[in-house]
Amino acid sequence: MTTAEQQTTAHIAHTIPSWPAHYSADDVALIALIKQWMGERNYSQAALARLARVSASSLNQILKGVYATSPTKLLVPLQSAMQHADETSGDVVNPVETSVYRVATTSCNMARRYKNFTMFTGFVGVGKTFALKHYAATHPNTHLIEATPTMTPQSLVKLLARVVAGSDGRGSIDDKFSAVVDALRNTDSLLVVDEAETLTPKQLHTLRRLRDIANVGIVLCGTEHLHSLIQPLQGQFDQIRSRTGFWPKTLKCITKDDAAALVQSAFGTEDVPDAVIDRLHAYSKGSARMLSEGLIAGIKQFRRGHALTVELVDAVAVQSLCLASLSPETKPAKSLQPVA
Repeated sequence: MTTAEQQTTAHIAHTIPSWPAHYSADDVALIALIKQWMGERNYSQAALARLARVSASSLNQILKGVYATSPTKLLVPLQSAMQHADETSGDVVNPVETSVYRVATTSCNMARRYKNFTMFTGFVGVGKTFALKHYAATHPNTHLIEATPTMTPQSLVKLLARVVAGSDGRGSIDDKFSAVVDALRNTDSLLVVDEAETLTPKQLHTLRRLRDIANVGIVLCGTEHLHSLIQPLQGQFDQIRSRTGFWPKTLKCITKDDAAALVQSAFGTEDVPDAVIDRLHAYSKGSARMLSEGLIAGIKQFRRGHALTVELVDAVAVQSLCLASLSPETKPAKSLQPVA
């Protein structure tokens, strides 16, 4: 918190009756900032709570000064959610700290800190690439590349030379590899390789040598197939496995709380009914991509001023995305008309 913010919030906090002893001065100042932030941006407590993945009742108790224990731990994600909302207000679906986002961030931070490999795997559509792109955009010296099925060891080195070392295309493959090593050696840089399950054994060994020589962290991100490729003990990739310092289980889907945070992020200050979130999560089947790029995008395109209701969600799911209706009725009553 800046000095100006502290002075402003301290002044506001001073006008409020006494707070419990387990509320620190910083807690009280941050509570004042939260109230001011919600008022200026017309955010309800329920909307902010969803963004921060904090219980709405807990937030209400904290703001009233009746929370039974220290509120510091819950105030941290609230402050982070406000910052995310301000920094990404122009996005269609703002980045939020979903369970997938947190695993991606941990994987990147571990690789950067310990200069080793980490594995980040998940089913198609859970939001891996979205999380990695946001991390790369907000953390300097993070180099993100996407592997392809047609990539050769030579084309991998050429891509790395362009992205990491700014290569103009001249020189041999060995020259390019050396340029990448020189650009990364003993720095706090991080290399993130998305779609890593498409890499061949030679490409993976190239990355291993790059890690060993440059002393830099590398994140391998991909589907569950990457997990099965690297996992076998004493297999051909055992040298990479032995250099892997963080390897969580494959993420299969987003949670209901993740879905609520994404939906609230998309609709900003608007209060989204719980029933609407439940129906959107059910239609998405745990896919962040289906939720954000299909269902939410469809609602924004066809809404035309209608209230956010389960009926509207059913109409978008069935008429716009050809999904099987979850409504007891065979066909949603609402007829969709696209926004011009």
